[in-house]
Amino acid sequence: QSLRVPVIASLNAVSRETWLEYARQLESTGADGLELNFYATPSDLDRTAADIEGEQVAILKEVVAAVKVPVAVKLSYFYTNPLNVVKRMDQTGVKGFVLFNRFFQPDFDVEKESNLFPHNTSNSVDNRIPLRYAGLLAGAVKADICANTGILTAQDALKLLLAGANAVQIVSTLFKNRIPFVASMLAEIEEWMGRKGYKRLEDFRGKMSARNNR
Repeated sequence: QSLRVPVIASLNAVSRETWLEYARQLESTGADGLELNFYATPSDLDRTAADIEGEQVAILKEVVAAVKVPVAVKLSYFYTNPLNVVKRMDQTGVKGFVLFNRFFQPDFDVEKESNLFPHNTSNSVDNRIPLRYAGLLAGAVKADICANTGILTAQDALKLLLAGANAVQIVSTLFKNRIPFVASMLAEIEEWMGRKGYKRLEDFRGKMSARNNR
């Protein structure tokens, strides 16, 4: 209630029941939308990819049907074919896909022989994978595409918009450069658009997508 911008609640759950329960609870707080964080860290050698993907699609379908607010899903790129997974999820009525989840990766301290949990920020090279898939999915699905990971500068954001992303998420650059850097990024994007003769994002969004860049 204290903000002028929409609030999107990020949800992480385990079982089907808790996905539904927490989705309803978050909606009841007044959140404008939900972002479901889908990923799998399998430890069972007998569980198939089809099992994992089928479960996620089924949960998404139920959550979309259970709430009235828009639902987006944030995905890992650890699928054999992320494009097919997105296509199947798109058919549930989900409103957006966020590409991609960035995980805490395990590490060891070899001297202490103990676990480490480093907090690694991203760099611009990390946006190559979302760049690829944003470009491949642009215009191929009904839902919006939001790109994240490795978007540290205005140029990084422009690349993803040219690929066809509807929006981008930034995190690491705000840790490094602080919140006022958002205004600098926006100003640089506007300067670039003016120099190129673009009046709206739609004038160049997807110009370098797979459909337009052959």
